[in-house]
Amino acid sequence: MGSVTERIYRSNPYESKIKSRVEEVFHSEGKDVLVLDKTVFFPTGGGQPCDRGTVSLMRDGEKKIFPIVDVYDHSLEGDVFHVTDAPEGTFAPGDQVETELDWDRRFTHMQRHLGEHLFTGSLYRLFGWKNKGFHMGEDYTTIDMEVTHSPEVDKMIREGELEVNRVIWMDVPVHVDYFPDKEAASVMPVRKPITAHGMISVVTAGDREDPLDCCACCGTHADSTGQVGLVKVYKAEANKGMTRIYFDSGKPALMKMRQEMDLLRQITDRFSAGDDDIISKLDIQDQKEGNLRKRYASLRDKVMETEKEKILSVMKDQDRETFDFPYECLEAGDLVKLGFAVMNERGEDKDCGAVKLLTLTDESSHTVLLFSSGEVSCGKLVKEKAGAFGGRGGGRDDNARAIFPDMKSARMFIREITAKRQ
Repeated sequence: MGSVTERIYRSNPYESKIKSRVEEVFHSEGKDVLVLDKTVFFPTGGGQPCDRGTVSLMRDGEKKIFPIVDVYDHSLEGDVFHVTDAPEGTFAPGDQVETELDWDRRFTHMQRHLGEHLFTGSLYRLFGWKNKGFHMGEDYTTIDMEVTHSPEVDKMIREGELEVNRVIWMDVPVHVDYFPDKEAASVMPVRKPITAHGMISVVTAGDREDPLDCCACCGTHADSTGQVGLVKVYKAEANKGMTRIYFDSGKPALMKMRQEMDLLRQITDRFSAGDDDIISKLDIQDQKEGNLRKRYASLRDKVMETEKEKILSVMKDQDRETFDFPYECLEAGDLVKLGFAVMNERGEDKDCGAVKLLTLTDESSHTVLLFSSGEVSCGKLVKEKAGAFGGRGGGRDDNARAIFPDMKSARMFIREITAKRQ
């Protein structure tokens, strides 16, 4: 292994474009993986995703640019590996290259990571809560606080949200100090014990002697609290005896709030309501829908009873072993209840003849429901016959269902299983 990669982001996280030299080239899945003499790219670590961007070089008088899709290291003091989208053999040791960050992604990570520090620190200063987990995702950030979730905790989180934004509005400087080991770093007033080994970086918001927050961290951060913009809590929930808080910082938080305000505006416009009375309008709508559901259930029960009597009447009038009834307005769940009701009552009515198989079809979902008096195995029919018509399903001897891609296939299946029993 060659010389250790110089990590420019440690001294200047705002540097986004530099020239470097390729020290070593490895290969992964047919792509070049580069070790550079220096880099602005942060590798995945400390709960923070890696940076992405591009690497370019001159080859035969032409500038070729390739994406950097992943960045990782094996230790904080080792080399940094840049996984490119360049075909194997594109780069060679000694090549002079230019690397450039996806700056929007980097700055979002800086806002999010510092926002997490400030929010966690605020909760620690206000309530003594300890952070036991941190994850920076694409859509939000989460922290797991060592406190049991409750309505009272939710109120305290709101207090913490106000406090962290107060710290942001103060726009105090953020310092990053480096120490050779955790013993040397112990002079700093960190809010939780340092467990890492090797070189330690400590991030401090405000005065180093009396900070608003201070903790060990290897990530990248904005150089003042004001650059975080804002911190917005989305929700909190119980998680493994702790409280998991979902929130975001900076631009992602702003975009989320914009999205939610746009949605709220659409809802209020649809109901011709203002922000202050939309809930009452929704309550009225819920009441109307509840009444409609009750009326629908009553009408459905009447239809089901009427259909049951109709089917039994047909069975009495026609001396057949099989019957099929298609439906457009009754769903498969309703037809299951109808089929059982018919077969149960048919079993008590000797005038219904020797009915062996009843099929009820939900035409909207291309679903065929089979019911048997015992002489025919419905499940076996579906298993043996449905597949030939593109159907799938299963069931028991007394009932089964098969779902088909279209009604033509469903009708062909019904003809197949009833033709010999008419």
